[in-house]
Amino acid sequence: MSLSLNETESLAKTAAKGAGLCWGMAEEAAKATRWLCARGIDAGDPLVALLFRHDEEGHAQAGPELMDGDWRGAEGWLCPVACGAVLSDLGPAAPLPLTLTRVALPVFLLPFAARLALDLGHPITLSWDGGHAVTDGDSMSVDTPPPMSDVTLTLGGPIPAQPPHKTRAESDQMILVSLGIYAARTRAPATEASRLAGAVAGLTDND
Repeated sequence: MSLSLNETESLAKTAAKGAGLCWGMAEEAAKATRWLCARGIDAGDPLVALLFRHDEEGHAQAGPELMDGDWRGAEGWLCPVACGAVLSDLGPAAPLPLTLTRVALPVFLLPFAARLALDLGHPITLSWDGGHAVTDGDSMSVDTPPPMSDVTLTLGGPIPAQPPHKTRAESDQMILVSLGIYAARTRAPATEASRLAGAVAGLTDND
C-alpha cells in the first residue's frame, strides 16, 4: 500500500505512542521513519519490530549509558531512537569514533547520523555486522542491517549519487495493520457520556 510521507509520519508517531513511548520519543521515531521512507527504505517493518520490542521488554532502560567511545544499555540492548536523540543533543560534541553495543533495528540510527553529519559538515559511516552505511546528511548508501548488532560510528566515507527523494511510502498492508493496532491504543474507549454527547447516535433513534 502507498501512503504520503505526512500520513506515514502521523501513523508512526501515534503507533509509537501506543507502544508506550513518550510523545517526544514518538515524534523522533516518526521523523526517522519519514526520513528513511523518503530515501526509498521501507521503514514500516523495522518500526513494527522496534515497537514490539518496546512493548514486550519495556523502554525505561533502553537508552544508552554514556561512556567515552562506548554506549551500552542497562537491559542489554539499545533503542536506536533513544541513542539518536542523545546524538542529536550532543551534536558536534559527540565522541567519534563511537561504538553502540547491541542496537536493535540499527537502520533507525541513519536519520540521526545524517543530522550529525550536517552538524559536522562531514559524512558519517555506520558499520555493523556484515555491512555499513554512509550518509552526508541528505544522501546515503546502505547495506541492509541485521535486526540486532553492535554499531560503530566514524567520521568520513564516500557518498554515491543519490536518486530523487520519494514522495510516498510503500509498505505491506499487514505492516500498516500492525501499526494501526498500536495506534488504536491511544484512543479513549467510548463511554455512555461520550455517546450521549454525540460521538454516536445515543439512546434515541432519530431516523
